[in-house]
Amino acid sequence: MEIEIRAKINNIKNTERCIVGLGAKLVKQKRQIDKYFGEINLFKKLGYSFLMRVRNEGDKKFLTYKGAESKKDGVWEEYEFNIDNEIMAEVMLKAMGLEKIIEVNKNRIEYKLDDLAICLDTIEDLGCFVEIESQNDNDIDKDKLKNRG
Repeated sequence: MEIEIRAKINNIKNTERCIVGLGAKLVKQKRQIDKYFGEINLFKKLGYSFLMRVRNEGDKKFLTYKGAESKKDGVWEEYEFNIDNEIMAEVMLKAMGLEKIIEVNKNRIEYKLDDLAICLDTIEDLGCFVEIESQNDNDIDKDKLKNRG
């Protein structure tokens, strides 16, 4: 289970100084291209929403299921695995009746602080964001996550 909060920020450098000041350690920087697929009528039929994501991270490619069955804001059940061919993954998702909802191109700077992953994202045409994600599989209250981050 993944618990995350995300917020738009005005100045990525100021935010970066703050999280480094808290003791966060740089993990890596990367470019990600995410394509999200879904279908609203299927969401209605199932009674919950989910997204399929095809991620291109240069030499790494991933297919991810993100489901919000728990009905908690910011809480996603997530399954992710490596794939060899992102084009075939997209063809497969479209053949299943899913449509591409959005494509997100971003530069990501990833930090680690205790059991949290803190990502600073510069997203093309949208701006800068901070994402704080629990790396702990135990139940974490979203309010506690906000207070720690």
